[in-house]
Amino acid sequence: MTNPDYQRIAEAIRFIATKHNQQPSLDEIAEHLDTSAFEIKRLFTRWSQVTPKTYLQTINPRRGEKLLASAKPLPEIKSQSGLIGGMTTFGHKVQIEGWLPSFYKSGPGYDLTIEYSVHDSPFGEMFVAETPRGICKVSFSSGLPLIAFVSNLQRLLPEAKLVRKEPKPIEIFQSIFSRDKPIDKTLNLHLFALPTHINVWRALLTTEPGKLIHHKAIAEAVGRRKSTFATLNAINSNPIALFIPSHRAIDPDGQAGDYRWGLTRKHAIHAWECANLNV
Repeated sequence: MTNPDYQRIAEAIRFIATKHNQQPSLDEIAEHLDTSAFEIKRLFTRWSQVTPKTYLQTINPRRGEKLLASAKPLPEIKSQSGLIGGMTTFGHKVQIEGWLPSFYKSGPGYDLTIEYSVHDSPFGEMFVAETPRGICKVSFSSGLPLIAFVSNLQRLLPEAKLVRKEPKPIEIFQSIFSRDKPIDKTLNLHLFALPTHINVWRALLTTEPGKLIHHKAIAEAVGRRKSTFATLNAINSNPIALFIPSHRAIDPDGQAGDYRWGLTRKHAIHAWECANLNV
């Protein structure tokens, strides 16, 4: 899963994003990165099978407006308790379990052990935390030290025991990043959140790779049409980077909007999703 190209890709994306109205040439991108046009094209193709020219098209606001206009209505999300299945991410089955009242008995995380590890991805390092019931946290490091993520998790769940483990390969992650045919395994998520937030994340899981949606449509899907601000807050507080696809939520006017792990990474993920897709 190691991908040493992402930092160079991110640098190129930041430059392209500031120049998308002028459509910078391959030579201009190469000059900015102090390399050759040939190397830039090879870098993008190796990373995502997307050429720089194709990538330029994915970050154009007019394209965002077009994708929003063609978006299918989201299915109605009804509140459920206990284990929630019937969802997918990148073609892989997803099952969500909320936190039981017993976890609050003597404080958040009571009598719970959480194992954490660091993994590589096409978009940089990921901090991954798991309970015995499933993954509870996936976050891009964005250059921050590991201790920052551990400290944040401990503040959220002060009674939990946090244990570092060796980063063994996670089969579903590997399958998604390599674009292999989805394997017959379920991504189990154990989420510490309000049911209303979980419903928003379930709505995001109904979207398709390479497609876009806006937060007003998500608010309608979860039956909270008048609570678009709360819906946007739930999107931005998504604890599972990439696999709960909050990167597909953009502003109603086609602009990229915010993203918890940085706008550059949001652009990068969308371009990566669009590779080999007719969108």
